[in-house]
Amino acid sequence: MKKIRVKTDDYVWIGEYPLHKQLKDELVPLLEKYPDQHNRETNVKATMTEWNWNPENVRLERLKNNILEFVNYNCNYYPPRTIEDTRSVRYLMKDFWGNIYRKGDYTKPHTHRPEVFSCVYFLKSKWYHSPLVFSDSGKKIRPKEGTFVIFPSHLNHLVPKHRYRDTRITLSGNIVIKNP
Repeated sequence: MKKIRVKTDDYVWIGEYPLHKQLKDELVPLLEKYPDQHNRETNVKATMTEWNWNPENVRLERLKNNILEFVNYNCNYYPPRTIEDTRSVRYLMKDFWGNIYRKGDYTKPHTHRPEVFSCVYFLKSKWYHSPLVFSDSGKKIRPKEGTFVIFPSHLNHLVPKHRYRDTRITLSGNIVIKNP
């Protein structure tokens, strides 16, 4: 796990998912041919799945659970109040979607307010593909397959124009507090 300061009081956390290869082998063929569900009418000017994309894939559910456990134990914006709090997952994945970037695609600067945390998982990418950029600080996170980035949802972020023929595929989600 890496923790990187992007602003005075704001950090991003980067973790690795151990079952990446199997997940990639299953999801990339499905996402490569996925039709755009939002007609580029969101901040993401690329092909997107539904907001609550759920292809009923066991490996995808494992990824989401892994991200939630990571947030629960590493992202301490809301410290546990009791011993029981430290033993239970206190966060839920509110929504989860895929982004398929082809040559010329990009994402405009935006936040995910009012959610607590947001995440990006690099399903298919090369190190030289467009980074995830936190625009207030200019901090760039280079894509690396199998890694996820967790960040406070109020951070302004973007993805510069994708300049390559091969696709860059990410999975994204918003995380909220369970029973606040």
